[in-house]
Amino acid sequence: MAVFIKRLTKTDIDKRLAIPTKSLEHFPGFNGRQGAYLKVKDRSRRLWRFRCSVRKTSYPKPVFSSGCLQFTHHYNLRIGDKITLRKQLKRDVSNGVQYKIEVQRKINLFGKDVWAPVL
Repeated sequence: MAVFIKRLTKTDIDKRLAIPTKSLEHFPGFNGRQGAYLKVKDRSRRLWRFRCSVRKTSYPKPVFSSGCLQFTHHYNLRIGDKITLRKQLKRDVSNGVQYKIEVQRKINLFGKDVWAPVL
């Protein structure tokens, strides 16, 4: 199940990945705190640890901070790339990994734009 799908912006690549507020319901572990760590596997089965945090203000805009920048730089992600975070089914969860991340880039193939996997 897709938690969110998002096209990357300059801020997402250079500072922090802003994520849709409605996706917060899919991230357990906050328990009154401002942040929680998520274990995420990419297409090559590499394990990443992203910190999801929310602002202290009344508007809880969530972001992925630590871990996410290393991910974007490791795969040389660009503005406009499309990122999909999926929640794994219970039977697929191993080593506490609850999420899978996929990245696609729009390329022109034989005169048609197609989304190709980056990872």
